[in-house]
Amino acid sequence: MSAGLDFDIEQVSRPGFKLAHFKDAALPVYQLTVKVLTLEKKPINPIEEGCLRAIDAGLGRTSEIREFLGLEDVVLTTVLASLNSQELINYMGASDGEATASLTLKGRAAVDLAHMSVPEERIIKLMFDPFLKRVVFHQSGLLWKAKEVRSEGKMEVPLCGAKRPEIEDVLLEDIDAALERLRRPNEDSKELLAIRRIERREMLFVPCTMLYFRSETGNETQVAFYLDNRISVEHENSFRDLGGMDEVGAKHVLADQFSEVVNQAALGQSEKSQLLHLQNLTGGISTEVKSEDTLPTPVVNPTLKNIRCHEHPGLLEDALINSKERLMIISPWIRHQVVTDRFVRNLETLLRNGIKVYIGYGLVDEDGKNKAGGKLAITPKADRDLKDLEKRFKNFTFTFIGNTHRKVLVSDSRYAITTSFNWLSFKGDPRDKPRDEAGIYITKSDYIDSTFTDCLDLIQRGYAH
Repeated sequence: MSAGLDFDIEQVSRPGFKLAHFKDAALPVYQLTVKVLTLEKKPINPIEEGCLRAIDAGLGRTSEIREFLGLEDVVLTTVLASLNSQELINYMGASDGEATASLTLKGRAAVDLAHMSVPEERIIKLMFDPFLKRVVFHQSGLLWKAKEVRSEGKMEVPLCGAKRPEIEDVLLEDIDAALERLRRPNEDSKELLAIRRIERREMLFVPCTMLYFRSETGNETQVAFYLDNRISVEHENSFRDLGGMDEVGAKHVLADQFSEVVNQAALGQSEKSQLLHLQNLTGGISTEVKSEDTLPTPVVNPTLKNIRCHEHPGLLEDALINSKERLMIISPWIRHQVVTDRFVRNLETLLRNGIKVYIGYGLVDEDGKNKAGGKLAITPKADRDLKDLEKRFKNFTFTFIGNTHRKVLVSDSRYAITTSFNWLSFKGDPRDKPRDEAGIYITKSDYIDSTFTDCLDLIQRGYAH
């Protein structure tokens, strides 16, 4: 047994790679509360069975059935009407005023088996794995809630764009298998007719060990998951295909920077230069003189600093990942090209950790239409994603202001930025055509607090002259 591991390294060894790092982690699964429609087999009560057997014996007129069974007219009429509604008999009037009855195919089967099939709605609980995209089975006592994962210091494996399940994602054969597992001894199996709806989704976590491997000869890295006493190849392949390796810092294995990279799980290689610039901006990296031709540029962590267009995306990324208490974003427009699935995942992580998040947006025409110069305030996908978070988290305030042209970002008491950069509608990619945007980055606590308070007032009461 290797120190810190619940298994021998030989168990997980792979040719051409060596285990470079491991981390206690937790894979997300959804516990679904689902309403389904099943076909239940129920015993026929004695009077109904007597009527069916009488009809099967050739007694078709109601007077014949009544005399044979010795039933009152009102009782027989009620029973025959019930059997007709269950499609067990054909119950018809006659020209002489006396009704007749005959068995349907369903009625004949009920006579043979002494039971009838009745549609019935029921509620069942399922576990759905967003990486495997199917129903899975876990012992409920071994699953953790997000709070328990954090308290134990485990890493929540990011969803990496894996969507929460909808009805169409749950296969009928998976429901059938779940119903079979839930069936009591000596209970008849139930036929599944349809999935009505998903009543509730709760994210739980399966404890695992996340393993980082690196090539012995090149730069290739791999991430694997050890759970249920084995490496799950399915989870490994799905996680890789979803781009998860970048999100948990697999590309940084060669630099042996795991403690920082795993804590900054949402940062990929493409953001590395922005992160390095951000650390310079906030005083996180000191500048050394490399040669006589290089001028010293000491960082003094200034209270006030000008920032350019290409510096904004890194700051927004930092705020989404590192805010600990509060996050404020004011942006006239919101686009799904900026509020991407990854942005939404990072925002959801903040909300799950209890951070208060405020987003205010919206600039409309003078006639009150939700457009300014023909430009929508928010694209439909971004609107759906953010409103979904607002419904699920009480610590998220998402407000349409309607007449704001402010562009503000506030993260905790670390910094406030007032700028011309549209935070949630412009990517600011340095590879695109240059665009002049400038902002003021401030770290003075009094100004940060006053900026936050002013923006909060704007969100709560709007702006008026």
